[in-house]
Amino acid sequence: KGFLRLIDIWEKVQERIKAGLESKKESNLESWQLIIVGSGILQEQIESKIKEKNLQDTITLKPFTKDIEKEYLNASIYAMSSHFEGFGMVLVEASSYALPCIAFDIAAGPSDIIESHTSGYLIEDNDLQDYADKLLMLMSDKEKRESMGLQAKQRVKERFSKEAIMPLWEKVFRDESV
Repeated sequence: KGFLRLIDIWEKVQERIKAGLESKKESNLESWQLIIVGSGILQEQIESKIKEKNLQDTITLKPFTKDIEKEYLNASIYAMSSHFEGFGMVLVEASSYALPCIAFDIAAGPSDIIESHTSGYLIEDNDLQDYADKLLMLMSDKEKRESMGLQAKQRVKERFSKEAIMPLWEKVFRDESV
């Protein structure tokens, strides 16, 4: 899921915060946490990389949870760093909670869900610096976060809600052209 490169991105964000390069529009940037939910085969590598980069105070690892709604409700931004993705259901979920999303513009998935610069950001794949810049921009600007989050929620409602999808399925079952 690209968590190792997300840690590299977070390191860039932390370096900028520590250097004081960000406007003080939001003065509590130092209190932000990167929360990674879930575990997998890279768990040890992820933990090791966090320690190696001395980011233990700003990155929290949480195990898989069935109560993911709680995580979305406590979040301010959703950052997806996958190298490849099918349909990004997690982006739809995060957007439905009015979270602006940031993702790499990879072959499939994110561009179907995120309208870049409106409901979140699509970043050229592997441009870790631009990803860090956009993440920091959202962290620094609560108004922009909230505005993009509302746009994300509206976009998901219009394109992926039951009301939007059911007529398409009905056409398929009636054997009409979709």
